[in-house]
Amino acid sequence: MSMLGLRKTGCGIEVYSCDTQKTHGTLRMSATRPGNDSFYSPVTLEPSCMLQEESDTKLTWVNDRLHVCASLNLKDSCYGYSARLHVQGSGCTIIRLIWELPDDNTYFPFVPAFMYGDNKGGASPWSTYPQLEFSGDRSYHKPWAAGEWLVRTDRSSHGFTSMIGSSYAYAMGGRDICLYADGSTAQKTGIGVSTSQLHRISFSLGYCNVPYTYSTVSGRNYFCRPDGYVNLDKGDVTADIHLYIKSNTDFFSSISELLRKYYWLSHDAVIGEGTVKEAVDAIAQALVDYGYCKEAKNYHITLSDRAESINQDKEYSFNSAWAGGLRTAYPLLAAGYALSNPLWVECARAVLDNIAKNAVSAESGLFFENYELGKNQWNTQGWWYRMLENPGHSGYINGQVCFYLILAWKYEKKLGSEQELWLSSAIKVLNKIMAEQGDDGRFGYTYNEKDGTILDGDGFSGCWFIPALALLYQVTGEKVYLKAAQRAMDFYRTFVKSFNVYGGPHDIFKSPDEEGILGWIRAAHILHAATGEQQYMEDLTAGLEYEFSWKFSYNVANEIDPLKWKKWCSTGGSVTSVNNSHIHPMGSSVLGSIAYAAEKTGDRYLMSRLQDTIQWTLTTYLHYDGDYDWGKKGMINERFCYTDSLINERYPDGSPASTWFCAHSWASGAVLEGLVEMLEGQSL
Repeated sequence: MSMLGLRKTGCGIEVYSCDTQKTHGTLRMSATRPGNDSFYSPVTLEPSCMLQEESDTKLTWVNDRLHVCASLNLKDSCYGYSARLHVQGSGCTIIRLIWELPDDNTYFPFVPAFMYGDNKGGASPWSTYPQLEFSGDRSYHKPWAAGEWLVRTDRSSHGFTSMIGSSYAYAMGGRDICLYADGSTAQKTGIGVSTSQLHRISFSLGYCNVPYTYSTVSGRNYFCRPDGYVNLDKGDVTADIHLYIKSNTDFFSSISELLRKYYWLSHDAVIGEGTVKEAVDAIAQALVDYGYCKEAKNYHITLSDRAESINQDKEYSFNSAWAGGLRTAYPLLAAGYALSNPLWVECARAVLDNIAKNAVSAESGLFFENYELGKNQWNTQGWWYRMLENPGHSGYINGQVCFYLILAWKYEKKLGSEQELWLSSAIKVLNKIMAEQGDDGRFGYTYNEKDGTILDGDGFSGCWFIPALALLYQVTGEKVYLKAAQRAMDFYRTFVKSFNVYGGPHDIFKSPDEEGILGWIRAAHILHAATGEQQYMEDLTAGLEYEFSWKFSYNVANEIDPLKWKKWCSTGGSVTSVNNSHIHPMGSSVLGSIAYAAEKTGDRYLMSRLQDTIQWTLTTYLHYDGDYDWGKKGMINERFCYTDSLINERYPDGSPASTWFCAHSWASGAVLEGLVEMLEGQSL
């Protein structure tokens, strides 16, 4: 017998608990026809019929004037309802199922990979990413802040929208397309999340972008009327959806359970290409052939797609980490040893030696982040510098430099080669960082270029110092490093448990993001391996739960080449942030940590996520010259456009492309790091 009941009330259908009569909100249906700004005055459909047979219920809404009839066939499930939304009639329309939720001042709006709470993050004054902010009416001067967001379902990595309350979690979602009776695609579907007056979530046949099509591309950020109608003149349209209701007592566990449920409901397989060994060989060789600059002893940030100019007209700015540098050099070093290729080892060592020897500032005691080849100058002014509220040394990059230097030292030490400079330069910087560690355990987002003191301590960037300190404890046994790492874990744990990880990479204006959690995952992995303490396994799995909220559980319906003709799979790929809505390979770098957690816990879910990520990672690189319509074999792009945002690349004929036609050395490094760990059994 169902624990939930339904009853007609006014223009909607009330959902309630049969045993307590507690209401769980009201289901309503609306229709929108093409018209000038018409979405802001949608027509409400009247509930006309409710038929119940055992565990099945059919609800029907109609509007005779619009000639539209929508029905919802509900089946009881352990989490609420599985349902089929069906619409028939004439003309072009968007049918929207709206779930108005009970009053609860504690709701945490959650649309994985799109909306994390109100999305305010670090509240950067330059933020323009989607934020939930109810102001009473539309704000034309600040369109990225609105009380309700309506977008395509494929903006969500799991296809759902939700509200997490103090007592219950509510969610609704389904596939990113709706279908005609013959199985052909009618249109993309849509989801919504709102804090305007009433808290509500929604799912629609057809979609719209309100208040605007979020994109960092100039000219695409505008208020728009709906543009994703289904054409009922071509036939009836249907979509299968899931309505989720679950009581909860713990916020983090509630989100974790919700993500896991929708993962299994929506999961698609990934069609991988080739083997791990083949991928490592192709990617590493391309890095050496095309990505390495002998003069700078570093890797180019970006490589052109044009074969005739692939070694010309490249930028003369080189990074110490993050977008190149050691984020690329260490994985290449490991690949060289794993596949016995001395050329790769030599290339990687040159970068490690160069940064360890030359990149430490005499004034601040920290690593410089940027090298200008034309000026033969190390400085802090990387391409992201002007995006910082308090510009200076980067905690994000300094943490990564220290981590990869120690990791490379440990790797070579194990093979009998002593690279003392790598270790000593990292220790020098980490000692300075520990001296500046906040009383609450935090490290800096940015540091002063003159004396190395913290300029800005808000955000998750400094978390990258934790895996470096944990690794240093592991190789030296000195507890001062362990204690500093533990204090920092205690501070940053609050971010993770509240699903509010923001302020990682510096080009996203402190928005909630995916990249920052990778440092936490590495730290928890190393600390658990070094100490055996259960807390760090819990930290590792918590970090993975957050990471997986950005990782697709299903394959989107690709609309634009080259992803369309490639039949590209989104399952296993992670979205970068709410500011940059594209999938990138950064999540592949922690394959070893996912495998470690899956092995230690025996969790079937973690193992499935691991297989998704491995198979997706094998699709990222060019398997032959011109694969993905650009570049050379082994190159990797940082951008896979899975939805209707950031489509700014163009083919020669002017038609849009769903990837960039260029390579990025950091992307190659991230993929190599994860795949080499798969070859070697996830050792750190």
